[in-house]
This record gives sequence, C-alpha cells and structure tokens, in this order.
Amino acid sequence: MIDNQSAVQEIENIFSKAGYPAAFLADYDQLECLASHHGRETFLVSQKGTHNFCVAKCYDSSLFSEPNTESILRNLHHEGIPDYCDSYKNDSMFVIVRSYIEGTPLSDYARNNDLSQEEIVQLCIKLSDVLIYLHNQTPPVIHRDIKPENIIVTKNEDVVLIDFDIARTFKTAEESDTVFFGTKGYAPPEQYGFAQTDTRSDIYSFGVLLRFLLTDSVRENHKIRLYKPLRNIITKCTAFDPKNRYSDMNQVKRALLNANPRSQVIRIVRISICVLAVMAVVSFAGKTAYERITYNPFTDGTVIPRVMPDEERQREAVSYLQSKYGTHIFDNSAAHYTVGMLKDTLIEVYGLENDYVRIPSPLEPPQENEAHFLPWSLDDMQYIDRDYLAYFVTKTYWPQVVADWSSIKGNPEEYPGITVSLKWCEDHGILIGVNRPRDVSCGEAAIAFANADKVYAMMQGTQKK
Repeated sequence: MIDNQSAVQEIENIFSKAGYPAAFLADYDQLECLASHHGRETFLVSQKGTHNFCVAKCYDSSLFSEPNTESILRNLHHEGIPDYCDSYKNDSMFVIVRSYIEGTPLSDYARNNDLSQEEIVQLCIKLSDVLIYLHNQTPPVIHRDIKPENIIVTKNEDVVLIDFDIARTFKTAEESDTVFFGTKGYAPPEQYGFAQTDTRSDIYSFGVLLRFLLTDSVRENHKIRLYKPLRNIITKCTAFDPKNRYSDMNQVKRALLNANPRSQVIRIVRISICVLAVMAVVSFAGKTAYERITYNPFTDGTVIPRVMPDEERQREAVSYLQSKYGTHIFDNSAAHYTVGMLKDTLIEVYGLENDYVRIPSPLEPPQENEAHFLPWSLDDMQYIDRDYLAYFVTKTYWPQVVADWSSIKGNPEEYPGITVSLKWCEDHGILIGVNRPRDVSCGEAAIAFANADKVYAMMQGTQKK
C-alpha cells in the first residue's frame, strides 16, 4: 500500500511545484511520476480529503495545444473507460485528472501469462465492447492509439481502455487528419495523412493488437500458423483501404464470437453427437442430422446464436443492451430478475409511461387492459419465472401477439397471454439461453430482451424490403 506522506515528500524533493496550477496542488497530492516526456508528465495523485487515487496528465502549454481529452472523457460513462475527474489550467500548464484504474497493462499481462487462443479472444471481445460504445457516440469517438500499453486488465480480468490523448471525434467535413499521431506498427495508413481517421482506424489497430497477442509481433509472419478464422479476422481488420475492413466493431465482435476456438469445439462435438444419433435412430434423426452437420450457428433469422456457452451468451446480451440502450439494469447478471427491475426496464429502456407500467393492475381476473402493462398485480420484489418473462418480452415488442388468443383451443392451464407468448418465443428462438424455468437471472432476462430486439429489428428490415 502506498504511504501517502512519504510519497508526497519524495515527489516534492524531486519536482518543483512551480508552474503547476495552484488549484491542482490544493486539491491533489502528487505521489509518483508514472511517465515523463518532453513537456508532458503523468502522475499518480491522491485527492486531498478523500485520498482517492487518480491519474493526472500535465502538459506544457508552450509545447502542446490544449487536447480535447477533457471534452471527450467528460461525456463518456462506461466501465471500460476511466472516469473524468477534474481539469486545471494556468498560463504555463494545463492538467487533466481522471480516475486511477488498478490492474496490469495488457503488454505485461500477456508477457506474464501463457494466454490460450480462447483467452485472447475473450479479452478482445471485452475490448470490442468498449470500442462499440465509443464508436456509437454522436459523433463517434475514435481512440487512435489502440495498443497493449493502453489497455489495463483488472483483477477481475475486465479490460479498461486508457490514454485518450490523441482521441478525436469524427468530423464528416474533413478529408484527412492534419497531424500524424499514434504508435508505429499499430497506426493505420490513414493516420499518416492518407485520409481522415474514422472508426475503421481503430478497427485496424484492433487487428494489429489481435495479431500481436497471438504471435508476439505486430508484423505479419507467414511462418507462424494461425487458426484460420482468427487469421481471416486479422486480415480483414488490417486491410490497407478502410473500405475493405469491417464496417464497424459489432461485425468484428460477431466474427470473434463465431471464431472462438471453444465455440468451434462445441460445434464439432455437437455434430459428432448428431452423427451418432443418425446411426442409432435413422428414421427419427435424419432431418436433425442434416441440420446439425450443415450447422449454421444462427436461427432461421440469422440473429440468435444456437450454440454458445451460457456465460458468454449472457455477457453478450448484457453488452448488447448496454451498447444500444445505455442501460445497466442487467449488469449483475447473476442476480435474480425482479418485477421492479422489469418495470425499470420498460420505463428506462423502452420509454413506456410510468403510469402505464407502475399503476397496480386488477388482482383478478387477469386480463389485457389498455391502461396497464401488467394484466395482474405483482409485487416489485417478486422474482420472474421463464413463462412470465416470455409474456413480458413478447408484449414489449409485439403487443398484438399477446392480445390475439384465437390460436388457443380448449381451456389453457396458463393465462392465455402467456400461452401465446411462449409459443411465439419458442417459434422465434427468443428463449434460447434462458434455461431456468423459475426465478430467472438478470443475465437470462438480458438474453430474452436482446434476442427479441434482434428478431424485431430483422422483421422490420424484412418488412421494409
């Protein structure tokens, strides 16, 4: 643990306080110099009073124009990005303070750990979530310096992207960048002045990073054999012409998920099982065997993976909802999903009126009511089971399906709205990955809502065509 007083004394003996903004010195104690370059210093600092650790980047105004790091960080809120804390300025220096991320630079983490291909893919998928968030900003935020030294791996093996010194927002009117920035080997051709950088510039650097983690080199080496799906991803990411790269990080993430060696092993095992099933029960398994052997990892709608580890599926769904809707309701994926969380989801994510969602519904008999989302009253602390989740998700996206009971024959055991919702969800693969019949988790709820969102988007696209 850092001894603040001795660290402060040591740093004061080495560095003069002259030139630093007085307000900065009044608010923070300098503990350690993390990096020092001509006209630029990076300190580990402690906020006086709270003793919270932060990182302060100090720039000599005579050598550097004021960076846009402050305006960029101030508007970003993501667990994979440091929080903006403060900024200070005087005639000779400006200082930007951001939160301190405890962890290990990816460069050291990779060197000290014998990472498998699967572990590398998982780290890159987590990084892709951060870049998806940045690129989905309005206007998009381009980091422009993706490299192992700028990625921190935390003790929970999450990744945090740091150092936004040369980040910029995309400007449609510009044709090229006026100044070259970036790290040699990782920077794309356009950062040398060939064209304006955009989100595909980060995709290029991401591809170089993936190559480095897999081969320990940023340069292509044909003597090193790479797993073909990963080699293809690197090749497409690092195409010289940005038009030949992936168009966005969502495509990169999807390619990584499909190329994950673990997923491929699961695929082979399942295919093998199906072949054995064909041999054992030819009359029954013929069609199934064909579908498995010609395996497509998606349902008919090409939007919901059929084969994916549960933990990975939940993580992908939570990330999808975070990225598209900015929600953190599902972050604790292991927690039970409650009626109160459902109401928050309907209001915060889908924009339903508070009165429509929260006004208590009649106790009995259960019925569809235009004034209430719920057809019966439920306590906010009540856990939600799989059948109820199917109803809630279906009603959110397809209320007309829930209201149409014409397909029901006889007297259903369940509330009719649940019966038709279950059939709808099963027909469209929406509950794939929701395995618990009772007391579903936040992660499983995220899967159902994310699957429904993808199916709905696909249907809308089909209808437009």
